[in-house]
Amino acid sequence: VESSFNPMANSPAKASGLWQFIPSTGKRFNLEQNWWNDDRRDIVASTNAALDYLQTIYDMHGDWHLALASYNWGEGAVKRAIEKNEARGLPTDYPNLTMPNETRHYVPKLQALKNILGNPVTFARLGLPDIANEPYFTTFSTHRPMDVATVARLADMSLDEFRRLNPSHNRPIIKPDTAVVLPTDRVALFRRNLQSTDAPLTQWQAYAVKSTERVDQIAARFNISTSELIRANSLPGNVRLAAGSKLLVPGHGNQESLQ
Repeated sequence: VESSFNPMANSPAKASGLWQFIPSTGKRFNLEQNWWNDDRRDIVASTNAALDYLQTIYDMHGDWHLALASYNWGEGAVKRAIEKNEARGLPTDYPNLTMPNETRHYVPKLQALKNILGNPVTFARLGLPDIANEPYFTTFSTHRPMDVATVARLADMSLDEFRRLNPSHNRPIIKPDTAVVLPTDRVALFRRNLQSTDAPLTQWQAYAVKSTERVDQIAARFNISTSELIRANSLPGNVRLAAGSKLLVPGHGNQESLQ
């Protein structure tokens, strides 16, 4: 309902992820947002934060319908709608508040999903997939810098499949002590392959710009396309970078800055 189950969904209000946290609410519930990662897109972290947030606003209202309306519309907006009805002597429950159509339809949509997923036999004609009642994925931490592509390769997964499970990573490289999600049946294979590989785990290194340069000049020096360098560093375009600016560039030289 929030994001059509798309962890990469972004709204005009700068909300992001499955649960559509705006930056300030994400920080309030300990979702890190930095150059390396955006935990608002992390499936596990954002879901835990959403549950904590819903419990907080339920404690505020004592009513799940009003808590869900607050999640969608905002705590302040629901509070003002309640106060307006109180001043007019009107009921202050969910059906009687004046609210945007999106919020009005939000709770019924959630209830419909709950009914469908809770009664798959009744709704068999929808063709819901049969999902085993067992953990599908395992979360663990890396201890060395490692390329996203390297982790996917060692787990014998496609890059697209890995990214769907790990949508919070902003860079092509994963810093040490960062959470990684793999299908449970791929974890042992990943660890075996990691122990036996002699190949470098990352194709990137940290680079400090020594004097003002355009991105295309740096790209040419490291034999990488300008567009790929821009994408790897989330730059706005072929901009001029001031001396001291830090970038990811191809190579194995400076790994310390990636720790």
